[in-house]
Amino acid sequence: MIEKVDKIIDENREEYIELLGNLVRWYPEGEEAFQQRIADRLEELGCEVHIKKLLPVDVQLKKEFAVAEAIDMTDRTHVIGVYKGTGGGKSLMLITHPDGDPIKTETWKKEPHTGQIIGNKMYGWAVADDSAGIGMMTEAVGALIQAGYKPKGDVYLMSATAKRNAWGIAALLMDGYRADAALYIHPGESELGMKEVKTLTSGLLKFRIKVKGMRPPKTEFVQVTFHHLGVNPIDKAMYVIDEMKKFDETRRKRITYPPLNDYIGRGTQLLNTYIESGKKDNLTDMPPDCTLGFGLTFPPPEDIDATVKEVEAEVKRISDSDPWLKENPLVIEWIQGTQGVEIPLDHPVVVTTMDAIEDVTGERPFSNPLYSKSDVRTPMLIADIPNVGYGPLAGDLATTGGKDEWVDLDDYIRAIKVTARIIMEWCG
Repeated sequence: MIEKVDKIIDENREEYIELLGNLVRWYPEGEEAFQQRIADRLEELGCEVHIKKLLPVDVQLKKEFAVAEAIDMTDRTHVIGVYKGTGGGKSLMLITHPDGDPIKTETWKKEPHTGQIIGNKMYGWAVADDSAGIGMMTEAVGALIQAGYKPKGDVYLMSATAKRNAWGIAALLMDGYRADAALYIHPGESELGMKEVKTLTSGLLKFRIKVKGMRPPKTEFVQVTFHHLGVNPIDKAMYVIDEMKKFDETRRKRITYPPLNDYIGRGTQLLNTYIESGKKDNLTDMPPDCTLGFGLTFPPPEDIDATVKEVEAEVKRISDSDPWLKENPLVIEWIQGTQGVEIPLDHPVVVTTMDAIEDVTGERPFSNPLYSKSDVRTPMLIADIPNVGYGPLAGDLATTGGKDEWVDLDDYIRAIKVTARIIMEWCG
């Protein structure tokens, strides 16, 4: 059966590439119209299709949070198709997302919405993130149907919006959809293709610290002359930054995680990413306050709630250690947080995925530990569904600041073969 399916996939190569190009061309139509096209394709495959629309804030989360500024406050559209098995096999959930980042193509040199092919690459907005995953998902199932294969276990095909904290996977899991395992079908941002899989993701916290200052009690023009009579919030912010660096060093010594420590030498990290104070056209007056932004990653064994409390305790300690800050405490603003997860490398779905990739590509993948906040986390957090991610060679993803996003077409076809193999092996 494997040889028959591979032959069908090879024969359908141009059809699969045409579909990927269509996904790129359909993307500017908008999320609802795009998702309806996915739903139509799932119905063509014989799936029972469910479309769900709701606000992200109505999604019940577990070990995760985000404030309004980090959320797109509009109804989001999620689609799931159920391809029923004959019974007696393990079920499998295929997870993709239809939405890319907001379209910004001013710096692109390639055509963003035509499915332009140059050499062996297709270029286009969201072609890698995650139209390629959608094509892999639907066409792997289509090839299996064409070959006459019928799975014993149910196969769930999910196109769940994800960007700007849409939480589509969680939204559909809220409706009771469950499977014995899941595949997060998504090209990696690492540009390693199927040389890697995702079996873990670090947790992530985003927060700001607001530092209050005091203008000098004089009304004369140019405060530089008497600034020492006030409190410069930038000076206090520099003190906070130094103390947060010490906090980071203490955490790094205490918290170790072999996959990360072995790869990059550190299991947890804190990065000061943002400083705002004063006005660029006022270089003579004391600013009233200063805002610092931070990102903190932490390994899967560490609990997000405990980490939040640890950060809050450290910020309080810093306030208490300085006379001015003790009277004018630092204020912490939490923006977003996600829990890290991991799945053992010897878990059957990981082994099955790695075996399938090795069978198709000739090379066994490794588990890349560098991802944080990956959607590979959600099925495990919400429903305890083991989940592994993989995808074809792709690059210049817009979500990481790239331009002229692309997918390698040979690897895209190979990834369809991999997906079909996993379904056959897992579902029986």
